[in-house]
Amino acid sequence: MIFVYPYKKRSECFEIMQSIRWLQHSFPDCEIYTVGDAVDGIKNIPCKQFNNIRGCDVTHKILTFANSIGGKFVYMNDDFYLSPNFNYKLPIFNGNLKINSDHPVHYQIAVQNTIDFLKYYNKPIVNYETHSPILIDSKKLIKTFIQCNWKEDNHFIKSIYLNFNPPIKSVPGCNVKINASNISTALKYLDNFGCFSTGKAFLDDNGANFIKTSFLPPQQKQYFELL
Repeated sequence: MIFVYPYKKRSECFEIMQSIRWLQHSFPDCEIYTVGDAVDGIKNIPCKQFNNIRGCDVTHKILTFANSIGGKFVYMNDDFYLSPNFNYKLPIFNGNLKINSDHPVHYQIAVQNTIDFLKYYNKPIVNYETHSPILIDSKKLIKTFIQCNWKEDNHFIKSIYLNFNPPIKSVPGCNVKINASNISTALKYLDNFGCFSTGKAFLDDNGANFIKTSFLPPQQKQYFELL
């Protein structure tokens, strides 16, 4: 299976390097691409930033992959961590899309734009914004986004794509992004869903050590834990 990261390089590369390491361990036969900035040793499709609206830029990168390589692929983020029991054919959903006043304004705008677009076409408004990977068919993606004015404002590519192209089966769950120092929650999500995602607060010394020592041989793991 092909895994695709729409990627804009940060000052630190820890997350994407560890995400890729986990991915290569969990799915040894995987083929990995970044679209946008390059990562050493990984196939890359150069793609300039589309604009300063994150949702538009991500959609541009994913459509770039669909138009240039095509086929089926798994859409990744640089802060996704997958175990071998992750099933990319079963997307995780969390109820329906709705505005949450606790979210930043740009996120609320993306929610509203996505709801408005889906309702216009009489589609469900299932919430697939769970910070987890999804399987995408390039032809279906291109066909869906021809109908969407995605270049103008923030939106959610995953919820638009999956509500237009419902999976045969999906998994009820929650947002698996962990915005606290909480390894036990990461272990619970790995057990329940085969994946989790990290916010900045997770990446304290304990969280970073958990990520970089998982799947290592015992001797190497012991060495890192002593640092």
